[in-house]
Amino acid sequence: MLRLDLHVHTTHSRDGFCSVAEAVQMAKARGLDGIAITDHDTIEGHAEAKKLSGRDFVIIPGVEISSADGHILGLGVSKLMPRGLSAEETVKRIREQGGIAVAAHPFAFGRRPGVVHRARFDAIEVFNSRALFLANPLAREFAEKNHLPVTAGSDAHYCDEIGLASVTLNCKANVGSILKEIKGGRASISGRTLPLWSHLRGTLHRIIHRRWRT
Repeated sequence: MLRLDLHVHTTHSRDGFCSVAEAVQMAKARGLDGIAITDHDTIEGHAEAKKLSGRDFVIIPGVEISSADGHILGLGVSKLMPRGLSAEETVKRIREQGGIAVAAHPFAFGRRPGVVHRARFDAIEVFNSRALFLANPLAREFAEKNHLPVTAGSDAHYCDEIGLASVTLNCKANVGSILKEIKGGRASISGRTLPLWSHLRGTLHRIIHRRWRT
């Protein structure tokens, strides 16, 4: 059995504060068997992640793409696609690489709504630790009604957030087997939401960085 956090950001994301090495160290400390590196609109962390991925710990190369319709996770991708494409085109390009396309936090408050209605996804992220209020229940309801596979991830931007949400899979510890199991709808979901202070920490950091850049 493998337990994986499928939505992790590192310092390669504009709002990430955990290096790839630190993310791996924390994930192992939390008892995870692997993570997906899903930085915002970049795959710059893939080279380092590849060196840290092995038999005892698997790292899925991924990306969180800002499509014209909302955020989409590409799991198992090795090439970056442009941001701003339609959801349908983004999903197509992810699949062309042999990856799977996941609707990220599709009902999260403050996000652009409707991404799940713009394309047929390989899976829906039904538990995201950063999603508040009814976002996660609505995502699960949509997945169930449309008979779509599910995933979960912490959406960690800080090291201590890694592992707050995860999937459990009964498969071999390699990317191909993991993607096949997810797409086959055989992922078990678990997780808890971020405490309020973590949301406040992120907001404060964004304000400080925005002022520093200007």
